[in-house]
Amino acid sequence: MTKKKHLERKVRQRIQTTLCICWLLSGLLLASCSPSTQSQPASHASPGATPSPTLSATSGSTINMPIPTTGCGKTSPVTAGTSANQTIAAHPAVSRGHTTRTYIVHVPATYKSNRPQAVVLVFHGHGGSAVDTDASSGFSQLAEQRGFIAVSPQGLLDDDGLPFWASIGPIDYGMDDALFVSDLLTKLQADFCVDPHRIYATGFSNGGGMSGFLACKLAMRIAAFAPISGNYYDLPGGCHPGRAVPILEIHGTADSIVPYQGISPDENPTWPLPSIPHWLQDWATRDGCAKGPITFLQKPGVTGMQWANCQSNAAVVHYRIEGGGHDVPSTLGDHSTVATIWDFFQAHPL
Repeated sequence: MTKKKHLERKVRQRIQTTLCICWLLSGLLLASCSPSTQSQPASHASPGATPSPTLSATSGSTINMPIPTTGCGKTSPVTAGTSANQTIAAHPAVSRGHTTRTYIVHVPATYKSNRPQAVVLVFHGHGGSAVDTDASSGFSQLAEQRGFIAVSPQGLLDDDGLPFWASIGPIDYGMDDALFVSDLLTKLQADFCVDPHRIYATGFSNGGGMSGFLACKLAMRIAAFAPISGNYYDLPGGCHPGRAVPILEIHGTADSIVPYQGISPDENPTWPLPSIPHWLQDWATRDGCAKGPITFLQKPGVTGMQWANCQSNAAVVHYRIEGGGHDVPSTLGDHSTVATIWDFFQAHPL
């Protein structure tokens, strides 16, 4: 292992050692996850799930633009109203030697093959799994209520045997998770009736970092992003999304795993983390926002802020959880967190 990769691994361990998928279930925050489910292999599926056929080949390059959906009119490979494990061919050179990768798709009971549906990608945290995310994030349950497809991708294992996302690009174990997501979206659009203008991404902790990474790498294909408690590394070569990107970020001020005030270069000169206000201001600058941050919500435990008058109807929204730790709040003001995220997504198609 090179010195740089060793340092990155140490930072990831420090940031996510105590990480457990702490998502929402029917609007209620789950308290914890057991170690056995945290390290569940990527090939595990929910009961009754059946894998789909793998692609014979993948594109080999990231597609960062909307592409036509070819899945409308086809029989869904997943029974409406259920979740199922799906498989896609992978590039071994950028997938730690794996030739396939997996993800779980929840198709709502209201799914119609001739009606384009929105897709929400939900990325688990370090040590988490697609199985846990599908069961307890709240997005699969919300998909039934609001009529969208919820997709829980599965990360590959790091050197400690824990699933993770290469949220800083191929410098991280040589993995190209942006390419995986691009191929995944192409597969979803071939299998389901997907609206290419309503594809969204969210995630928690390392999954939040992955959402922030994709906002830089796939913003021409994914419409809006909602990272939660993410670790937002500065990317080699910088962040160049190509358009004004709608961002909704949620973070606790007392987060001891991914500190709200960041990790300074003095503390870790190789892998520092920006403060959350600094990261948000960078996005407001990229988006050309003329106003902000403006406080629009002030309730016990949560402050809502927004940068406004951004280019192309974009917005940068932040929910600061006062005294909040490294977890997902069950509500943001008067609404559940998952519903708030979904409403933000709905307001910002590509």
